[in-house]
Amino acid sequence: MQHDTEFSVRYLTDGPVPIRDIIESLRGIETLLQEASRFLPSVVDGLEVQRIELKVREIAQESPLRELICASIFFGFQAQLEDEVPNLITDATGFVVPDRFDTVVTVLALILVFYGAGAIKDLVFGSGPDGAAEKQLKGLIEELAFETGKSPKNIKDALEKRYGDKVLWKRLASATSRFFMPSKRQENAPMEVNNHYFNQETIKDIPAEYLVDHEADNHPARNFPNALLEIHAQDKDHSGRGWAAIVEGISDKRIRLKLMDEVSSSEIWGHDRVRGNITIVYDRIGTEMVPKEVHLHDVTGFL
Repeated sequence: MQHDTEFSVRYLTDGPVPIRDIIESLRGIETLLQEASRFLPSVVDGLEVQRIELKVREIAQESPLRELICASIFFGFQAQLEDEVPNLITDATGFVVPDRFDTVVTVLALILVFYGAGAIKDLVFGSGPDGAAEKQLKGLIEELAFETGKSPKNIKDALEKRYGDKVLWKRLASATSRFFMPSKRQENAPMEVNNHYFNQETIKDIPAEYLVDHEADNHPARNFPNALLEIHAQDKDHSGRGWAAIVEGISDKRIRLKLMDEVSSSEIWGHDRVRGNITIVYDRIGTEMVPKEVHLHDVTGFL
C-alpha cells in the first residue's frame, strides 16, 4: 500500500530567507520524515513500513516562507492482519489508515522535533524546569496516543529506546536544529506545520543552531547570531591567539577568542564591546558542556 502525506511548513518571517537556510531546513525536514517513517511501527501495531519517498512540491519564498513536501510512505501489514484491511487495521487498534494517517505522520514528526529540542536543551543548559518546548512535546505525545491507542508512557518508552543510541540521537539533534533555522535566524519567527501553530515563545525556548560534530564528539559547537562580546585581551598582530572575551548570556568567564578569516584584528582593535555572529566550541565534561573557545565570524556592530 502507498499513502501520500503533505507536510507543509510555513516560517512566518518578516523578510526573505537566505538560500542556505532554506537548504538546511529542507535537510532537517528530510531527516525528520525519514525518522518518522522508521518510528511508525512502534506506535501502530502490525504496520510494516517498506520505504519512504520524499519530493518537494513547492517552495514559496514570498514572505512568509512556505515549504511543501510530499511524503509517499509504502507499507504493509503483518500476515495475520492482511485479510482485515484495506481501510483499517483492526477494531483492536481502531486506526483508520486513509483518514488518520496524515495526522499520525505529522504529529509523529513534530514529536521527534521537540524530543530533539529537549535533548539539546538538557545537554546545553542542564536539567531545569519545563519550558514551552517541553509543554509542546507533552501535548503532541498525548495527541498521538489518542490517534493510535497507545498510552503516552508507551510512546515515551519507545522514544527513549530508539534515541538511547548515540548515533541516532546526534542525527535527530542536527535535524531539529536545521528544521528551526529560518525562524531562529529571524527573531524566533512563529511557525505553522500543517494545522499546528508554534508561537514565538515556543521557538525562542529552543536552543539556536546546534549541529553536533560527528567527528569531534568531545568538542561540539553551537552558533549564536548577533552575540555580544566583551573583549578582555587583544593582539593587533595576530587573529588566532592573544584574544579573549566574555560572551554575554553564555559564560561569565573569559574564554579564548579566535578571529576567523572574515574578521581582521585591526577591525576590532581598541573596541571593548563587539556584536557579531559567533560559534562557541565546548568541552564535554561528564554530562555538562563547558565553553572552551569562541570563533568570531563577522562583526555586526560596536557598543
